[in-house]
Amino acid sequence: MIEFTDHALRKIVQRNLKKAWVKETLDKPEYIYPSYQNREIAYRKIGKLYLAVVFIREGKDMIILTAYWDKSFKPKKEAL
Repeated sequence: MIEFTDHALRKIVQRNLKKAWVKETLDKPEYIYPSYQNREIAYRKIGKLYLAVVFIREGKDMIILTAYWDKSFKPKKEAL
């Protein structure tokens, strides 16, 4: 199951993102990288930019912490 934190929901609205894009990025990521502590970042190209979704896994659940357009993202070889 995918859950959104209050912070993530606020940022999605502020950044004019669609929840469907965020869910699609987690369902079908092009890249996933480890991040700070137990966080991960999923990336998916939408149009000309990559959408970055920061999340944590809790069992089978994914909790979205934030999402943003990453204008400088360049894929690395060590993606999960």
